[in-house]
Amino acid sequence: MREPRFVVFGGGTGLSSLLVGLKRFSDEITAIVTMADDGGGSGRLRREKGILPPGDVRSCLVSLANTEPALEKLLNYRYDEGPLDGQNFGNLLIAALVDIYGNFEEAIKRLSQILKITGQVLPMTVEDVQLLAEFSDGTEKIGEASIPKYAFQNQTKIEKIHLIPEGAKGNRDCIESIRKADILVIGPGSLYTSLIPTILVQDIVREILDSKVPLVYIANIMTQKGETVDMTLLDHIQALEEHGLKNRITHLLLNTTEISKEAQDFYRKECSIQMVKYDENILEKIREKKIQIEEGDFLDERKGQVRHNGLMLSQRLLRISDELETL
Repeated sequence: MREPRFVVFGGGTGLSSLLVGLKRFSDEITAIVTMADDGGGSGRLRREKGILPPGDVRSCLVSLANTEPALEKLLNYRYDEGPLDGQNFGNLLIAALVDIYGNFEEAIKRLSQILKITGQVLPMTVEDVQLLAEFSDGTEKIGEASIPKYAFQNQTKIEKIHLIPEGAKGNRDCIESIRKADILVIGPGSLYTSLIPTILVQDIVREILDSKVPLVYIANIMTQKGETVDMTLLDHIQALEEHGLKNRITHLLLNTTEISKEAQDFYRKECSIQMVKYDENILEKIREKKIQIEEGDFLDERKGQVRHNGLMLSQRLLRISDELETL
């Protein structure tokens, strides 16, 4: 029996944690990554070199790598002084490969070979795209990095996210991967700046809607400053539906393990966030959407930092895949 083909959408640390777990069970993994990042080292390279933002792609490549730990540490190394202050070595390596091979896609393929990765990492589009947000105070803001910052500083909420240009074409390799997938997964990750951008590319969301395979949403454990403060679990799902996934999510992976009091106090005081709220009433409304809720202990809390346990998530995803094969 062949391994299930996973296609996962997102960016950032949430997606990276999931990929670390998935590669232990399957070689058939495609990570489709947002290309709207314009902050930090990625943003600098984007402005100075005119290349696509490499940060989220690099994180996924490292998570899927099968090479010496020293090389993985090197790719994650961040300079903390001098003209390269804040820049990541892996991002610089990708920029160099773009110069050598002429385009971003070929650079990623070459680095994938160097790292002997499991599966593949694909940019959602190879066009130069940005995010535009509409806020509840009536204003609009362009730029992935500035959107949550504006929302937090002005105590306003994100109402809608748009991709500029709206007609950006999806990466053809992404579309082909979705067509061949056995299971689609979105999350965990920043709702408005990592997850939703991947479904704003019309070619891609069309393939997701046409696909007959399960679409699993991995719910975030914590809210996020400037993005999802005070949003419930149902609010998260409704935001995904309003941006293109109406009546498409089939499964929800929900962590039901409480985080420690120390972590709750830290996140509330230092980050102004808390655990994503849900109760039986909210869960019942989610079930009414024909979404199957998979509860479990998906928590990985280390030194006060709350993350998903990629291994536990992957095992549950495999169980969903196996159950569907037996139907």
